[in-house]
Amino acid sequence: MKTKNAFAFRDFDSARILQRPFFKNFYFDSNKSDAEILDSLNTVNEDSVDSWEKNLYAIKAIHDRLAEFRHLINRHNENRLDKYNKKKSKLENVKISELQRPAPVMEYFSASLSILELMNKFKSLYSDIEKKIQVRYRKDFGSRLKRIRQDLKLTQKQFGDLIRVSPQVFSFYERGEHDIPVHTIIRLAKALNMSGNQILGIE
Repeated sequence: MKTKNAFAFRDFDSARILQRPFFKNFYFDSNKSDAEILDSLNTVNEDSVDSWEKNLYAIKAIHDRLAEFRHLINRHNENRLDKYNKKKSKLENVKISELQRPAPVMEYFSASLSILELMNKFKSLYSDIEKKIQVRYRKDFGSRLKRIRQDLKLTQKQFGDLIRVSPQVFSFYERGEHDIPVHTIIRLAKALNMSGNQILGIE
């Protein structure tokens, strides 16, 4: 890859940045806007946590690739500035340390900022999907907990007493509104004489 061609930017639209060969492992429709690209990664089946998780891996990979791309641009810009300083120091017969450092070349500076903005978009999207997954797993576990309690014909208070939590906290668990600590899951498994995998629905 030739440096000159690798960093020849004509515009700094995020969607166009994603069309570059650097992102050849990912497919992005060139006719889509930035928002449409992000939305396309967020349109998943509500009933499929696996789809969400696959998107997380893809988003993380794109984010890391953008970070690498931005690093290359910044490094290339540093090299150009170093060459500029060396040339100027020879012409003016002064030490490089005495030269006032010029502003970054706008082409590369703008591209770097544009990529940073896109990275932040993907980071935000990753966070949003991760929260959806956490909520989904909490609700799934809460439903399982409720079925177990109903099968045992216990009230929320009676079941809460088994694992030493208040009825209000247990109600939060059943509705999937709170994460259940690992020690509480272990306590629950012992109280019901079940394995942790059975409680989690793995078995």
